[in-house]
Amino acid sequence: MNALDDDAVGLRRRFLQVGDRRAHYLRAGVGPPVVLVHSSPANAWFLLPEIEALAKTYTVFAFDTPGFGLSQPLPLASMTVADLADALAETLAAIHMPPCPMFGTHSGAAIALEFGVRHPDRVTGLVLDGVPAFTEAECAALFGDYFRKLPVSDLGGQYAAAWTRFRDQTIWFPWSHRRPQNLNRYDLSPPASTHLWVSMYFDAADTYTPAYYATSHYGARAIAAASALSLPAIYTATDTDMLLPHLERLPPMKPGQSIRRIGTSHDAKRELIEEGFARFGSRHAAPADRDEIHSTRGVARQFADSADGRQVHLRYAGARTSPTLLFLHDAPGSTAQHETLIAALSADWFVVAPDMPGSGESDPFAHPPVMDDLSAEMDRLLETLGIEHASAYGVGFGASVAVALAERSDRLDTVVAQGLLLPTPQERTALVADYTPAISIEPDGAHWYRTWLMLRDSRVWWPWFDRRKVTQRRVETRFDADDLHRWTVDVMRRHDSYGHVAQAVLGHHLDATLPRLGGRIIRVIDPPTPLSVFDDRASELLPDAPTLIRGSDLAAFSQALTSTLRALAHAC
Repeated sequence: MNALDDDAVGLRRRFLQVGDRRAHYLRAGVGPPVVLVHSSPANAWFLLPEIEALAKTYTVFAFDTPGFGLSQPLPLASMTVADLADALAETLAAIHMPPCPMFGTHSGAAIALEFGVRHPDRVTGLVLDGVPAFTEAECAALFGDYFRKLPVSDLGGQYAAAWTRFRDQTIWFPWSHRRPQNLNRYDLSPPASTHLWVSMYFDAADTYTPAYYATSHYGARAIAAASALSLPAIYTATDTDMLLPHLERLPPMKPGQSIRRIGTSHDAKRELIEEGFARFGSRHAAPADRDEIHSTRGVARQFADSADGRQVHLRYAGARTSPTLLFLHDAPGSTAQHETLIAALSADWFVVAPDMPGSGESDPFAHPPVMDDLSAEMDRLLETLGIEHASAYGVGFGASVAVALAERSDRLDTVVAQGLLLPTPQERTALVADYTPAISIEPDGAHWYRTWLMLRDSRVWWPWFDRRKVTQRRVETRFDADDLHRWTVDVMRRHDSYGHVAQAVLGHHLDATLPRLGGRIIRVIDPPTPLSVFDDRASELLPDAPTLIRGSDLAAFSQALTSTLRALAHAC
């Protein structure tokens, strides 16, 4: 995902606690607040062009609807648009949003319209792009198989299915009706657009259906809501929008309300939004971000800001009063692959688990980093969080970053290393060349399957690209379809920078550092970890380091680790 270029209106991401669920949102700009509501099965990132345009004048808030993007779903097996509008009201109340203008597109227009009827004191005016008002007969004809599940396969077939489904969405409406009369009146979308849709779909695949179904079947209620709406409003749709005919189904407009046709120009749509917001504008100041990093019983998420405008995404768990454990993930990937272990460790620790720069949801550096950049970033994160002393737990490539941080910073007391990169010069040269190949978006979507296969093969061979019998790793490991799929989706979030951490670590040599820090390192043996292939070399460099075996009982392992860390700290 991209950040805005102008620091004055720079994009920021946050999580907000709303009752028992977490809501994710984008925030950009300065000035009075405005709220944007996205379509389905998209998320707030789909509104980035509108955010960029409006952030020059307003503070723009774009929330992921529950069950989409990174926002947790509502605990409902079925729902109505009223449920979604009330959830939006709860979210705006949690951040103390004053009355302000609101824009919604497609399913977001349905939610915004219902919000305006149910909570008219919370909004000053609406710009509604493509309010869905299908008849019952149309819903039956169009949506019978529209919400078809695309199951995750242990053979990777979901990537071709999802790519074809969202490519077809730009050819026909609905995508499942491949007939001449269902052809869309616009060009085939470019591969980058299809890739974005596939990414957004995978984020919401398990949770999006109830909300999307509700907004698609808004129907008669949409007409009734438009009749009941007393707020100023602008209804619109482009000439190529399949929902354009629905404008004619709207009731007569009240004073301050209008229907505006804008041709085919998306620029014209943005100009119309700006015109409406200028007319509906709020005089109130934008609210401050409300959520802080606090004690939690489960694994929570937040973003921390870097001085240069980048953001670090982190998971955290445990009591703030407990000693801090900085958890550094393996690469490629993010902390998402380690949530179960993070949760187990939080019984005794306040666990801070950042996605390292260019991984997961964290912004990359402007240029590929070296190890000093990574260790400095982790040191700054601890400083930002007000943490003076911590231990670190690093897995695979993350273990090397933990060791480098221990050498540079007095904040770090002890390092727990689960796998250490200790290749020969010849091995290092091959890894630099081939371990993290570039991922380019292909017109046929093949980059999804190739990435999945790369990650899957890393559990069979070391290194994954050397697929000979002598490089087979004969250890029990997981080939769970959902696990591999989530890992693939996570790597694909940063397909252009996913290799930055691994390459920075490959450019750093641990051999001299490890003996100097030997008394502060605990080794964890875990054969499924790919870098466990270097365990014998690590034993030679750290002959006296305490060693633990990571088994399947993570609670017992966490207790043993805590006891070992405390004993080591006492000895030091």
